[in-house]
Amino acid sequence: MVSRRKILLAAPALMACSMPLAARAAGSGDYPNRLVKIIIANPPGGDDDTLSRWLAETMTAELGQPVIVENRGGGATTVGGYTVASADPDGYTILCLTTSGIVQTVLRDNLQYGLDDFAPILGIGGYPVALVVSDASNITTIDELAAVAKSPDGITFASGGVGALAHLTAVRFLKEIKGTGVHVPHRNNPEGLQALAGGFTQMMFPSAREAGNLRADGHLRVLAVTSEERTSNLPDVPTMRELGFPSINTSLWYGYMAPAGTPPEVVARLTEVISKGVQDQKFQDRFGPLAFRTDLRTGKALTDFMTSEAERWRTVIVENNIKITD
Repeated sequence: MVSRRKILLAAPALMACSMPLAARAAGSGDYPNRLVKIIIANPPGGDDDTLSRWLAETMTAELGQPVIVENRGGGATTVGGYTVASADPDGYTILCLTTSGIVQTVLRDNLQYGLDDFAPILGIGGYPVALVVSDASNITTIDELAAVAKSPDGITFASGGVGALAHLTAVRFLKEIKGTGVHVPHRNNPEGLQALAGGFTQMMFPSAREAGNLRADGHLRVLAVTSEERTSNLPDVPTMRELGFPSINTSLWYGYMAPAGTPPEVVARLTEVISKGVQDQKFQDRFGPLAFRTDLRTGKALTDFMTSEAERWRTVIVENNIKITD
């Protein structure tokens, strides 16, 4: 399939062939010379938004130009994704891509862009997921949850939308315990968690950070986390591996992308400043205690990771006949 991005780039590329080399080099040689936007494909308040707003401050200091965060929620991350995929490839509009954003590229047959419409900058890591239940429910252990899921009515579970990681992880988990459930999708994770906290649903798989915050408020119970080891913010909560479910190992991953065709030197500069921001001790002190796991990837390692994640979740989508209509 020829990507929309390649079609959009065709005409400008032909015109560029006739431009003087000095003129073409000038565009990226003084990068950046104006404001840079990080597009968040979700509403404000989510993990991608929080991480990016912190990094934007470091990037502003390093680049000498304002770096701002702009929320373009909608279409389960596809509005923000298309905004960057179709932007000028000059490094002034970049995307915080999430695992859910990767999933959308294999879930939607008529999506107007794909992963090859991005120039990968840097994968920074992410949060493990937590299995949580409403405090209003009578469920206190994973065995009790399994019993509800195996009952005639099954269990109700919330997510931030069809194809969101909370949705796909719940589907995998229910299949493993041979239970059934009714999916109640919301526009984003915060709304799904509000429904769960209010007792309108029974189960959800949010990030460990979100789970820790809401447990502290007394709105939900955390039964397990998907990391290999227990998390710093939920040290008393067992891992899925400890409970006998090693395959439930979802991670909410975050990476930064530029439009395909962005000059390599611009990508390299962005890689440098974002990496510096993530490795800054203040960033680690802020997000490490909330269960963030740093995992820096660039180049082929980053591309291979995104491809493997796409195929991993494609299998879940196909096996469970998950579809979405636009």
